[in-house]
Amino acid sequence: MAEWLDTERPHSWSTQDVDQRRALAYWVETVCDRFLELDIQAPLRQRFSARLDQVQLGCTTLSFLDAGSQRVRRTAARIARTRYPGFILLQLRAGQLSLRQQNREVHLRSGECVLVNGSEPYGLECPQVTSAAALQMPEEWLRHWLPRPQDCTARLICGSDWAAALCAAVGSLRRETCVQLALPPAMVGEQIAALLALAVGNQAVPGSKGLLAGLTQTLLERLDDPDLSPTAVAAAHGISKRTLHYTFAAVQTTFAERLMQLRLSRAREMLRDPGLADLAIEDVAARCGFGDPSHFARRFRQQFGLPPLQFRRAALRANH
Repeated sequence: MAEWLDTERPHSWSTQDVDQRRALAYWVETVCDRFLELDIQAPLRQRFSARLDQVQLGCTTLSFLDAGSQRVRRTAARIARTRYPGFILLQLRAGQLSLRQQNREVHLRSGECVLVNGSEPYGLECPQVTSAAALQMPEEWLRHWLPRPQDCTARLICGSDWAAALCAAVGSLRRETCVQLALPPAMVGEQIAALLALAVGNQAVPGSKGLLAGLTQTLLERLDDPDLSPTAVAAAHGISKRTLHYTFAAVQTTFAERLMQLRLSRAREMLRDPGLADLAIEDVAARCGFGDPSHFARRFRQQFGLPPLQFRRAALRANH
């Protein structure tokens, strides 16, 4: 059996394990110690009950929280005690939950998700018994997928197929089954982060149109390089490969597709140019980044319906 199927079961903490008179105090201590530094108030202190279960998914911590009516505050004082900044992908499972952060208020329904910035104050209102799942993501780690995750916080993640896919994926993570995953836990955490980036769309890459234009210009300037790679282009712009890929994905294409489109378009213009009529087809291919002339001919015909030589002849005839 795969090694990751043998991980230990989630750690659990419950107010049922302490005297009822200490239930709320125990819950606050547990949450602050195991989850996040928070101020918590409950209207029914004498009958308060709650439970926390946690399991590690690589760099992310998955928490299942069930609690009675409570009011939660993440204050500046609590933030100051936090050593490592991070974000929380929060999904409501049952009950009612309202989030206030960045002068915005979000009301979640069961199954919906929202990204919370743990480095900024926020408030949660849970007027009844509430069940939720929360994935804590270190900021540095999350930035591999979302260059500016703070721009995607306190917004309901909904309205697209990718948002539905994210909510479904998070919803499939449960206490009973999260230790029987078909993939290593770290990979599951990465898959959730990738879905999050796709779900928030262009919010994931602020100024993405400008970045896309810059990436396209770099491709145009280096089309003759047959070994041009996402790594090289990303490095030229000071971004991660993931950011590069998500920038192209935001306009329904990929790095490879865009590069091929630009190479074929340049080849078409060169073959139309009477001033380059004496340039060998192999040289046209090389100037457009094709190391193999036969590959160039095949792709050109697929795109434009004619082999390169026939296309040139037809284009030059049309120019006379």
